[in-house]
Amino acid sequence: MDHATDEPEASRLQKVVEGIAITPEAAAKLVGGYRATFEAKFKREPESLEDKRRVANKIVGRYSKLSAAAGAVTAVPSVIPGVGTAVAVLGGGVTDIAAALKLQIDMCMCLVEVYETEMSAEDKKHLAFTIALAGSAEQMATKGGKAAVQKIAEKLVYQYLRGPALVTIKQLFKRASITFTQKAAAKAIPAGVGVAFSSSTNYVLTTVVGKVAVAVLAKDVK
Repeated sequence: MDHATDEPEASRLQKVVEGIAITPEAAAKLVGGYRATFEAKFKREPESLEDKRRVANKIVGRYSKLSAAAGAVTAVPSVIPGVGTAVAVLGGGVTDIAAALKLQIDMCMCLVEVYETEMSAEDKKHLAFTIALAGSAEQMATKGGKAAVQKIAEKLVYQYLRGPALVTIKQLFKRASITFTQKAAAKAIPAGVGVAFSSSTNYVLTTVVGKVAVAVLAKDVK
């Protein structure tokens, strides 16, 4: 693949996704609603890891369903606020990538809010983008069963976050753009996790990215 054409597409994808992704402040407000629902049901704040996991599971379920609903590009503008902009700027199949990444980043932004409330808004954003992008890209590039793919993605995302050579957001957008495009072009769906941008595969991919994010944020990566 010609890297001269890769970079502009990855840069455009990054600009659009960053423009339509949820803000840390909006994520905090959304998570506040989930915490209030939890408190009303259990008569306590969700402070333990198990309580946080309950809240996180609700968030992952919500975004997985949204991702499934956005499987068809024709439905995207009406399903996901802001993606009409992506359609106008990007067009074609890249809009599907933008929609998928936007929802996964939004989900991870909310999950970061569940587990890392004391971080600055900028740190929350960086953490959410890194987990979502790395989690997605690694799944696309990994072969094997879903459980194995998830474990590999968890370890690699953790390395991206904790290792000495931190992968930048720009590099991750480039990796995601190339990997997603290659898989979509080849119509490859390895282990039921690959990208065909359909309702079912979007749901599975978003669910697994959510599980990877929860494992990393809960420090449950083995």
